[in-house]
Amino acid sequence: MDLFFAYMFVATATPLFLWLEHRKIAILSIPFIIVMWLLALGFIFEIALFSEVPFVTAFIVNVVIAHLAAFMLYAYPLFQKARAPSPYRST
Repeated sequence: MDLFFAYMFVATATPLFLWLEHRKIAILSIPFIIVMWLLALGFIFEIALFSEVPFVTAFIVNVVIAHLAAFMLYAYPLFQKARAPSPYRST
């Protein structure tokens, strides 16, 4: 369960990293984060009458969003920079 909470905090911080460059994705990820935390709290305190399937599903969705955000912020600009033609290179 500790690993879930570590990833939940990373997924919760994802909109902060995306806010300046990809605001629409940051706003769209907020409802998924809220659902993930509500399901986690319901699972921990045994409030809801469901199994862990909805919590794990919401968790996986948020982890995928966090990984896509990391790719968009860090890897994609490097790929674009490597693909851009250099003015000093002759073709």
